[in-house]
Amino acid sequence: MKKQTLNGNWKCKPDVHDVGLTAEWFRPDLYDQNDSELLNIEIPNSFNTLKGYEIYEGIFWHFFEFAIVEKNLSENSLFRLKFNGSNYNTMVWLNGKYLGEHNGGFTPFHFNMKKLNAGKKLLVVRVENIRKKNRIPAISFDWLNWGGIYRDVELLFMKKNRIKDVVIKTELESRKKSNINISYEIIGELSLRWEILDITHNKILFQGNISKIMGLGGFNLTFHNPELWSPDNPYLYYLKIINKETDELIYESSFGVREIQVNGKYIFLNKKRIFLKGASLHEELMPYGRTIPYEERENDIKSMKSLGFNALRTAHYSHDEDLIEIADKEGMLILEEIPVYWACNFKNNETFYTAAKMMRNLIMRDINHPSVIWWSVGNEIPIERPEVSKFIKRLMDWVRIHDDTRLVTYVSMKLFTDLTRRHADVATINFYFGWYVGSTRMISLMLDVMRTPTFNKPWIYTEFGAGAKNGFHDDWENQTKFSEEKQLHVLDYSIRTFNAKEFLAGWFIWIYRDFRSFLRQNEYQQGFNRKGIVSEENEQKLIYHRIPKIINKKRKLLNTKLLGIFLWIILYIPAYILTYLVLDAGIIFGDTKTIEKKKLIDKQRILKEYKAQ
Repeated sequence: MKKQTLNGNWKCKPDVHDVGLTAEWFRPDLYDQNDSELLNIEIPNSFNTLKGYEIYEGIFWHFFEFAIVEKNLSENSLFRLKFNGSNYNTMVWLNGKYLGEHNGGFTPFHFNMKKLNAGKKLLVVRVENIRKKNRIPAISFDWLNWGGIYRDVELLFMKKNRIKDVVIKTELESRKKSNINISYEIIGELSLRWEILDITHNKILFQGNISKIMGLGGFNLTFHNPELWSPDNPYLYYLKIINKETDELIYESSFGVREIQVNGKYIFLNKKRIFLKGASLHEELMPYGRTIPYEERENDIKSMKSLGFNALRTAHYSHDEDLIEIADKEGMLILEEIPVYWACNFKNNETFYTAAKMMRNLIMRDINHPSVIWWSVGNEIPIERPEVSKFIKRLMDWVRIHDDTRLVTYVSMKLFTDLTRRHADVATINFYFGWYVGSTRMISLMLDVMRTPTFNKPWIYTEFGAGAKNGFHDDWENQTKFSEEKQLHVLDYSIRTFNAKEFLAGWFIWIYRDFRSFLRQNEYQQGFNRKGIVSEENEQKLIYHRIPKIINKKRKLLNTKLLGIFLWIILYIPAYILTYLVLDAGIIFGDTKTIEKKKLIDKQRILKEYKAQ
């Protein structure tokens, strides 16, 4: 299969009043590359990186001229235009012909063409990132809504006889013996030669031949004394599949021999208990936005490893596959998620279909990456409501159909009222003691309270933290909000507590790096969520230097298990009523006026910065 990159210098222009479709901007005869309204943009890139459009949510048209040479067309029966990421609604035309549209911002999608001629082409892509009730995420969410074509675009030339959907599954009988199943689908008919090589790609460990196969197929291997992939030993084997008749490489992939399981209240990696320690990360680094250079992603993973972290939560959506490949190589466990977040329209079948498609596409993309150990189907949803619980349970079941080798869960923020946790492989909690509510001294008891109805499975504290403006300091005794000293105190105390709770299977700091959010507009935030342990430009805060010293430390705790059970029995019903009738209101109904108000504040702040330059 040949590939032609369509990255490069594109033209673009905003469509503030949504006139482009009516005016048929997609027609080649109406396109003028010298049009004064056209802006230059280097794709992949979000249009929010363009000056004047930093918080724009609307429509942008993109135009790219390229040529296809005749030699790329021979022997190929299918042509695929692939987008690795474009947010949110994407409509595509090639030489004026409509190819289709896609909804969703974080997984790959493509359009197939059976016929393609050589010569010059005009690719036109209309992208809009307007918030809507039936979308995922919907109207209210706490990150910048980066819009546009922010991941690679490429044209694939596919032969009549080809291989697709190769899935590599490993299962351990013991740490000394692994069963490997490799399945695939053949389009047309092929005769194959396959090889599995060591990490150097030089030594052949297994090989075989398969003659004249069609449709679904596969083979099994027994591997004695394999190198097991783990954060401490990220050993990658290499599979390659060759067309026997043409001696052409038609598939290749690295993979790891590893197994993730739950047994009782513990998580086991390769049949050894593992405790997850890490942070969440938004796919954003200023000034790149979401289109982060490979070496910067690599620096992020290496930096987290240096702190002692062994896991990373990709909040709240799938990141570029480059990050996952780096995690495979460096040894970082990845917890992936789709943006079923806060107030989605859980009663709508279209919403479920979109979520299921997102999960299916994400699983298909990352199924062979050993670093990926779980799928999360949502974050901080109003889970005690019947329609939400039904939605989440149905979605978790859908995921298990497509991948039975990883943990499946969702991330909850409910202390007392979440009974749906019983259906997840791992119970989770997001709560900010010492920052939004109460004191960090409440953590141990509250963990015992919330664990009561879901006591027989692992728990992970998926979000905790405190905001700090980089460079803002105050006396330790004052514990001033948004000071680096306050952040250090909250995280230090929390980590020591989590490490001492025997039923906890891990914790994740919110968040590794500060990120854009126009919902955050006080004097310290100024359009950023400041809970990162590094700033938006990777400047290290006090807590960054403290983490390696405390990452394995434990506090001495009182045994509050029985008190926790008693309090849950007392508090469940009143907490359910209060949560259902009052606390969920802001999530269920959202606040469009607040969003628009905060956007205006952010816009005014950005304009002041321009004038000051």
